[in-house]
Amino acid sequence: MIFRWLLTNGLTILVIMSVSIYRGYDSNAVLFGKLLGQGAFILFLVNLNMYFVFLLIRKSRIRDVKVSLAKTSKKMMKYHVPFAVTATLLILTHAMFMGYAHFGSLFQAKTASGAVAILVLSVLLYSGYRRRQKATGKRRKFHYTMAFIFIAFALGHIFL
Repeated sequence: MIFRWLLTNGLTILVIMSVSIYRGYDSNAVLFGKLLGQGAFILFLVNLNMYFVFLLIRKSRIRDVKVSLAKTSKKMMKYHVPFAVTATLLILTHAMFMGYAHFGSLFQAKTASGAVAILVLSVLLYSGYRRRQKATGKRRKFHYTMAFIFIAFALGHIFL
């Protein structure tokens, strides 16, 4: 199961990078902006995988697997917020570079989908902040639901 999970993540990253290479770039600013966006996506994908680690802990029947995953998740959670903040900064920098490179054509579907993804990201970050203040089941569920919605919008933006 873990192999399929890692394979899915690797294939997702590989497909995104392949599409990016296939589409090419107009300038160095666009290339740098794409690299920033890809780096941010990878960091958010790592953070999203925390959900699946916790899911495996809950669903596994083998105690040794649960213990090893719990130890791994404890280490990973130390980096959850720093990864999210770093990825957000990369996304904002990506948006600035791409806005600069495509200033004449800001009102296109790709730009609009990126703007919507940033709005969803802001709700995701706020839900994470609220969850960190006081963890409740409702806040946890809302936070991971927003994470999946954000990844869906990010993928839509990437492949548009």
